[in-house]
Amino acid sequence: MLSKFKLEVTEKLAPVGRFIGKMLTPNQITFIGLILGLFAFISIFYGIILLGAIFVLLSGVFDLLDGLVARTQRMATNFGGFLDSVFDRYVDVLIFIALGLYGIDWLIVAIAMSGALLVSYTRARAEKFLEKCDVGIAERGERMIILFIAMVSGYIYWGLLFIAVLSHLTAVQRIIYTYQRSKLSH
Repeated sequence: MLSKFKLEVTEKLAPVGRFIGKMLTPNQITFIGLILGLFAFISIFYGIILLGAIFVLLSGVFDLLDGLVARTQRMATNFGGFLDSVFDRYVDVLIFIALGLYGIDWLIVAIAMSGALLVSYTRARAEKFLEKCDVGIAERGERMIILFIAMVSGYIYWGLLFIAVLSHLTAVQRIIYTYQRSKLSH
């Protein structure tokens, strides 16, 4: 859902992207996002949930910034997009594992994590033959916001349950969308 605003956000934040782009490359920003995800893992693992939530949020901000800088500075590359996607999956997995180690029910952690990974996987596979497959109600941005709110409010289990349901619904939406679009191309 938030990806629908990508062009509008890029236009409004273009000056920020140009400013940051003078100091850091998109790949460096992507790497910082990974490091922040690692700090989120460590904080959650040690039970410092509020700090973990802040690192989750910061990692998400850097995930937004790497693409913003790449687009505004005309530095977008295939490898940069690949690296961003892979590092995002590492951050997702680190955060989910940390929540399991913290004591959240492993079953709900596994269902939420598998849903998050399937959202990404269905898009990647669909975009092998479709131009775009960014449909769905719970892309990464939405999931990170839900997780942040759940961690800050203390309703982590319910936040993960919500993420689990929404992410699997999103994966199914992408399957249906890809099926429909593939039928049109024949």
